[in-house]
Amino acid sequence: MRAIIASTFKEAVRKKIFMLIGIITFIYLALLYIFLSFSMNELKKNNMDLLIIFKNISLFTAVLGFYFSSMLVTFLSIMTSVGTISSEIENGAIQAVITKPIKRSHFILGKYLGLAILLVLYSCFIYAAIIGICSSIGISVTSTFGLIPILKGLLLFILQPLVILSLSFFGGVIFKTITNGIFVMAIYILGLIGGMMEQIGSMISNDILIKWGIFLSLISPADTLYREMISTIFSNVGFEMPLFGAATQSNMTPSIWMNVYIAIYTLGLLFLAVWKFRKKDIS
Repeated sequence: MRAIIASTFKEAVRKKIFMLIGIITFIYLALLYIFLSFSMNELKKNNMDLLIIFKNISLFTAVLGFYFSSMLVTFLSIMTSVGTISSEIENGAIQAVITKPIKRSHFILGKYLGLAILLVLYSCFIYAAIIGICSSIGISVTSTFGLIPILKGLLLFILQPLVILSLSFFGGVIFKTITNGIFVMAIYILGLIGGMMEQIGSMISNDILIKWGIFLSLISPADTLYREMISTIFSNVGFEMPLFGAATQSNMTPSIWMNVYIAIYTLGLLFLAVWKFRKKDIS
């Protein structure tokens, strides 16, 4: 299985989509630094209160930093994994691998772990880069937010692509590549809509919106992890942040049972992918 993990990792790194995401990432981080640095200087020039400056920079960091970086991580997860299984089945390349003394379960798990390692490394890089940008413009990250919330936020951040990865592998065993791409994107978008509905429902005290939002979040819990990450990171700052998954209200923070559900959801989809692949006719 180690050979499958290594070959999957190398194959994903060599893909043009990975290089494209890498270029976009560096451009994005450069623009984020310029924007936050410019905003900090402008706010200071206007002699604003330090608390107001900090609130604005924190909001920019949550929305322009973590929100869009989460979307980059998700996009990379989908584009590198959506055809990992289905494309090899379609072109017949998988027959050459499965005929060797390799268990089908090891094939799926090896592919999954190879991409998971890549996505975790990328997530750690972009998360650390955003924290570094905040520090470079004058925000003492560890003393302001706390080391423990930052580390918890990192854990939640790297769990997001793993959820998407499990969903993509499950779809890859059942659907063809293009259909699987549409399937995974649709589920992810449902999660974003659900998160918005839940937050708007909480703001206007509408139980129907909240319930529909929770229902959609159960179908696609990746956005829930993002909202919990933001709640965790900004838990010590003493103010609330609106929309874009950045609500830090106590009633909007996902419960421990939601985390248990997400773990079962991720592992369950991976188990179903392995189970379905064992029974799949690939001839």
